[in-house]
Amino acid sequence: MKNLVKNILTLVLLLCFITVSNAQKPEHAGKKDKVENKIKKEKKKGKDNVDKEIKEKKQKKEKAEKEIKKEKEEKANELNEEGKAYGKDKYGLEGKAYGQERARQAKLQKEENVRQLESSIEKGESKANDARERLKVAKEKLKAKKKQGKISDENYDKEMERIEAVEKEVDTLEKKVKKGKQLKKKQS
Repeated sequence: MKNLVKNILTLVLLLCFITVSNAQKPEHAGKKDKVENKIKKEKKKGKDNVDKEIKEKKQKKEKAEKEIKKEKEEKANELNEEGKAYGKDKYGLEGKAYGQERARQAKLQKEENVRQLESSIEKGESKANDARERLKVAKEKLKAKKKQGKISDENYDKEMERIEAVEKEVDTLEKKVKKGKQLKKKQS
């Protein structure tokens, strides 16, 4: 019986200790760990999301830079293909034949320029001569009106100023024609 009493007492004590230990445990002890784990996971996801966003932005930026670079290369290729310098399009000629063709074209261009210069000189001379004649006639008419008293002194002065301004323009035109003639002499 002593053993039986000892066993029962030990069982009762065990039960007391177990109930006391359960009574002292907080109700949310396991929940705290779960919440902390959730927070850690969310932080990791947030970091992952931020990292993904940064990577996406970098990729977009790289794509844009590649597109810009590609466009620049295409434009450069277009310019190279078009070309504006002599020798880009040699008309299928090479060496001496190309040089002779180029010289022939240059001579033709020079002759065309000389013809244009001659025609502009002729036009300029005729315009200047016509203008001088009209100005002479206008001056004579103005002087005649003043002598007859059909025009006042103020109007006479205004008209003379206009005529003098036109004469200055004709003078500049004649100077240009003179320069054209000198240029023609140099080219001949």
